[in-house]
This record gives sequence, structure tokens and C-alpha cells, in this order.
Amino acid sequence: MANPRIIKNNKLSLRIGQIYRWMGVFIIVLAVVCLAIPGRSQDSAGVMRLMQTNQCQACILTDANLSNTDLTGADLSGSNLTNANFQGSDLRGANLTGANLTGANLHKVNLRGANLTGVNLTEANLSQSQLVGAVLFLINLANADLSEANLSGTDLSRIYIEQANLNGAQLQGSNLTGAELFGVTLNNANLSGAILNSANLSGASARQAFLQGAQMQGASLRNANLSTSNLRGALLTQADLSGADLLDADMHGVILNEAILINTQLRNVQLQGASLEGTILSGADLEGAILTGATFRNVELTGTNLRGADLTQIGIENVDFTQGTICDAILPDGKTARCR
Repeated sequence: MANPRIIKNNKLSLRIGQIYRWMGVFIIVLAVVCLAIPGRSQDSAGVMRLMQTNQCQACILTDANLSNTDLTGADLSGSNLTNANFQGSDLRGANLTGANLTGANLHKVNLRGANLTGVNLTEANLSQSQLVGAVLFLINLANADLSEANLSGTDLSRIYIEQANLNGAQLQGSNLTGAELFGVTLNNANLSGAILNSANLSGASARQAFLQGAQMQGASLRNANLSTSNLRGALLTQADLSGADLLDADMHGVILNEAILINTQLRNVQLQGASLEGTILSGADLEGAILTGATFRNVELTGTNLRGADLTQIGIENVDFTQGTICDAILPDGKTARCR
């Protein structure tokens, strides 16, 4: 017969072994969870340091929640701020040089006068943000959301903004010389008086945009959508608008000297007083366009559709309208062209 004391000790040893095994499992699970959240302790320490000193250079603050925080003049240069939340925060005059803000939430953030040199803002949310006077040299804004952002008078020369959302953005008076704006959306954006010389807006959508007095010399607007936009007094000398959509656009007084408008959609466009010297309009559709008082000199009209266009009082020199279609057009002498 077994000794009762031995049996009791064996049961106790079995229970202790089970406890140790469960503790081992718990430790493993805890380790896995900790490894799944890298830098959590560093993030917390970095946030505390930032709150106390307003500085956190080269910190790891990924996924940090810094919404509605006063960070005026803060130094976050070189920091990893991927997916960080700054919504509603004040970052005026902050130093963010070389920081990584990929996917960060900067909705309604005040970044006036901030230094964003070399910052990566790919897929970041900057909607309704204030960026007036910010330094945006060598910045990456690919696929970023800048809808209704205020960039008035800001230097964006040679900036790279591919496939970004700039709908309703304030860009009046901004310098976008040589900027790469390939495939961006600028619908309802205000670009009045902006400088876009040699800028690339190929494939961009700028429907109902305000471009009064904008300078776009040598700019590429190939296949861009500028329908119903306001381009009054814009300077488009040597610009390439091939395949662009300018349906119902207001182009009073536009300068299109030596511009290329091959296969461009210009139906019902208002081109009163416009200057077209050395302009190529081959295959362009100007049906119903109003060209009263415009200047046509050395214009290429091969295959151009001028059906029903108003050509009264236009200045003509070395232009052969027979190269295109002028059926029902109102000629310079006020007569209507017959349809053959």
C-alpha cells in the first residue's frame, strides 16, 4: 500500500510543475506582445521629453498621438514620425528637417513658417493645414492629401507632388517654377497669380480652378483637365496643351503665342482679345468658341474645328482658315460662313 505522504508530495509536485508551465507560457506571450510593439517605451519617453523640453531630435515617435498640442517652435528634426497624429496641433516655426512623416495625420495643423526641408510626407493628411511661409525644399508629397490647404505665396519651386490631392487648395501667388505636379488634382484650387513656368502638370485635373494672371510659360499641360476654369490674362507662351480639356473655360486675354494645342478640346471657350501668334491648333476643337478681337498670326489650323465660332474683329496675318472647318462660323466681316 502506497504511503499517503508520498502520494501527497507527488500531487504537490505535479501542481507546481503545472504552475511553472503556465508561467512559462505567459512569459512567452508577453514577450511576443512586446516585440509586436517596437519602440513603445522609447515612444513614451520621447513624447515626455518633447512635452517637457519642446525638443526631440532623431526620436522614434511612430504612431504617437500628439493631437491638439502646442508645439510652436519644436525641434523634431530627423525624427521618425510615421503615422503620428498631429491633428489640430500648432507647429508654427517648428524644425522638422529630415523628418519622416509618411502617413502622418496633419489635418488642420498650423505649419506656418515651419522648416520642412527634406521631409517625407508621402500619403500624409495635410488637409486644411496652414503652410504659408513654410520651407518646403526637397520635400516629398507624393499621394498626400493637401485639400483646402493654405499655401498662398509659398515657394514650391521644383517641388515633386505626384498624384496628390490639392482640391480647393489656396495657392495664389505661389512659386511653382519647374514643379513636378504629374497627375495631381487641383479642382476648385486658387492659383491666381501663381508662377508655373516650366512646371509639369501633365494629366492633372484642375476643373473650375482659378488661374487668373497665372504665369505658365513653357509649362506642360498635356492631357490636363482644365474645363470650366478661369484663365483670364494667363501667360501660356510656348506651353504644351496637347490633348488638354478646356471645355467652357474663360480665357479672356490669354497669351498663347507659340503654344501647342494639338487635339485640344476648346469648345465654347471664351478667347476674346487672346493672342495666338505662331500657335499650333492642329486638330483642336474650337466649335462655338468666342474669339472676338483675338489676334491670329501664323497660326496652324490643319484639321481645326471652328464650326459656329465667333471670329468677328479678329486680327489675321498669314492664316489659312480653309485648312480647318469654319461651317456656320461668324467671319471677321460679320458674315456667316456657309457649310459645304
